[in-house]
Amino acid sequence: MGVMKASRMLSLVLAVVVAGLVMTNPNEADFREHVRVKEGLAGTIGMVAADLLSGGKGGGIQRDNYFVASRFYIGGNGILPRQDVAWGVAGKFFEIESAPERR
Repeated sequence: MGVMKASRMLSLVLAVVVAGLVMTNPNEADFREHVRVKEGLAGTIGMVAADLLSGGKGGGIQRDNYFVASRFYIGGNGILPRQDVAWGVAGKFFEIESAPERR
């Protein structure tokens, strides 16, 4: 019976962790605020430019939602090619380094 109790406790802990990640999964507005705070005026101007050049109704910043995490990118549906810029997990953002272009 000790194994069953430990298994149930582990399942409960995992369920709580997953629920916490889902509830704190950032959205586009959270990412825009993160860019405004980190980059200031230059970041705000960059977001406006991406919104204008994207051509889509979702704006320049898009999100792939994986429920417990999100990947944020710009472009992909207009003039700008898609460029992944950050992952969002638990209310935090982890920026993606751009790979150098191959020639």
